[in-house]
Amino acid sequence: MLDEFPDPQLRALASATETYAREAFGAHLHLDPIKPLGLPHYLLDRYSLWKGELLDGPATFILPQNGSIGSVDEYLKHRDQIWRRLDNSLLVLVLEGVPATLRRRLVEKRVAFISPGRQFYVPEALLDLREIYSSQPAAPSGQLSPTAQVIVLAALLGHEVNDANMTQLADRYRVAIMSISRAVDELEALKLAQPHHVGRQRRLRLRMNGAQLWRAIEDRLQSPVRKSRSVIGELPDDLAVLAGESALARYTMLAEPKIICRALPASAWKRIAKDYRLESSWDRDERRQEVQTWAYDPQPLSENGMADRISLYLSTRHDPDERIAQAAEQLLESFEW
Repeated sequence: MLDEFPDPQLRALASATETYAREAFGAHLHLDPIKPLGLPHYLLDRYSLWKGELLDGPATFILPQNGSIGSVDEYLKHRDQIWRRLDNSLLVLVLEGVPATLRRRLVEKRVAFISPGRQFYVPEALLDLREIYSSQPAAPSGQLSPTAQVIVLAALLGHEVNDANMTQLADRYRVAIMSISRAVDELEALKLAQPHHVGRQRRLRLRMNGAQLWRAIEDRLQSPVRKSRSVIGELPDDLAVLAGESALARYTMLAEPKIICRALPASAWKRIAKDYRLESSWDRDERRQEVQTWAYDPQPLSENGMADRISLYLSTRHDPDERIAQAAEQLLESFEW
């Protein structure tokens, strides 16, 4: 429920924290803001608290309001007070940056902390103490990251992404500004985009479009589907887009399936399942529907409540059912490129 954060900077940092944990460790934090009853006001004024999950258990993420914890000893006293009020076994400090001297003190005191995109230290299980010294783009990997894939798919779908700044792209495609910035680094490293600034403001500028862009990135694209579930429950039409065979049937001559299929972002699955009381179903239960959780939010790219044609193609092109695979190929015929 990141929308409940009143401060856009807190929402952005929360989103960046979730993205980093997911991409670096496959951990889904499911952050929600909280203001626990009984916690002294001076602690609530000094820290923003988020509840979430880590290591298959509850965790509380602590963000200093002014970005600094002061002394480590003072933070430890405050952390202990929070722990006693929440009875929470795992507390994680969240900072935008962790200088080397502070990092050494935190590690020495075994204080769990995360700096999105840079460092993650949880002595109970996870350890990642990377430091980002260079502003050079990371070396390209075999496949595009989910956020970079969203950007190029948006361009292929005809969205006006060229000359958009990082904030505009983040708002439009519902990701953290930090994730957008890393995705643009990635595209520049792959020579798919070129560095472009207007004043001090960084903007996106792709080097190619249409058929040329498609040929350059086709082999780097991956299915957005992380997992498919059969569930029972009422899921509003405007919450999850049509996907899979259900969307294919709308775009092509494929017959409408008996079981409806919808897609939503993986990061929202647990909250939505709880809010709408979705339950696992038996394969033969006629009330069931299929829910796909995606690596990125399908809504911003969707068309009339359906997954966009390219994401749908990527999610069905290798289906063992020949009818579905053939219908997937038909999706690309509608593009002039």
